Amino acid sequence: MAYGYKRVLCEKGKGVLRIIMNQPETLNALTPDLEKDLHEALYEGDADPEVFCMVICGAGRGFCSGYNIGTVPGKKGPLTDPASYDSIGEYLATVQVHDYQNVQHRQLDIWRLKKPVIAAVHGYCMGGGLWLAMSCDMCYCAEDAVLGQPEVRHNANSTFLIPALAGWQRAARYLYTGDHFDGKEAERIGIVNQCVANDQLMPTVMALAERIAMVPPNSVRIMKRLIMSGFMAYGIGAAMEVCAPYSTLAHCSHGPERQAMFDAQKERGIKK
Repeated sequence: MAYGYKRVLCEKGKGVLRIIMNQPETLNALTPDLEKDLHEALYEGDADPEVFCMVICGAGRGFCSGYNIGTVPGKKGPLTDPASYDSIGEYLATVQVHDYQNVQHRQLDIWRLKKPVIAAVHGYCMGGGLWLAMSCDMCYCAEDAVLGQPEVRHNANSTFLIPALAGWQRAARYLYTGDHFDGKEAERIGIVNQCVANDQLMPTVMALAERIAMVPPNSVRIMKRLIMSGFMAYGIGAAMEVCAPYSTLAHCSHGPERQAMFDAQKERGIKK
């Protein structure tokens, strides 16, 4: 297996493939190119007879800052700013494709893999970065983790995976406000398996991945199918699919407060 990608680094050993999102200058913000490399690495690992478990982590100061909402090449501004497009139809078509194919399909793709995937989260894990982590079979985080769904503050939506894992009332606390929360709170509400000391994150996750790699692979494959097929039958997969049209509705519910955010971003940068 080659594992030669521009935007992710791959390290293989002891039956485990570690995939490192390697765009630290943007806190590993998800772009089409980064997502393509990440998922192709996952597919390659899934087909590699020497790999039995995979780990996703991020280089630099954080796991992933979410989807890149900066200026799109060839457009006048961000992907979700209607002012970036020549017509409402073009805007709607672009948002629909992004929400359905790039987001929901990518999350469910991880469910369809034969081999388990563990997310190892440190630092910022925001927006679509949290969706990625929640899509994995398991998620561990460091004490310095900062998680959240700030996009709800500018007419966007989260994923149904969070209420599925945390329960609706605990999820509502953060999905109605966009407030950040730390690793210990993530553990308390049930969206990560465990929050560990910063220097213990990778040793903990790699030890677990290597432990899984020692179990007969057909047993692990069948157990993953049992869990994921059961959740699909339970309706959670269908609920995730419904996120896409609701996301499109959210982005199209455009108003002056949302436009003010985009205008500030164009004039003074994303932090403003």
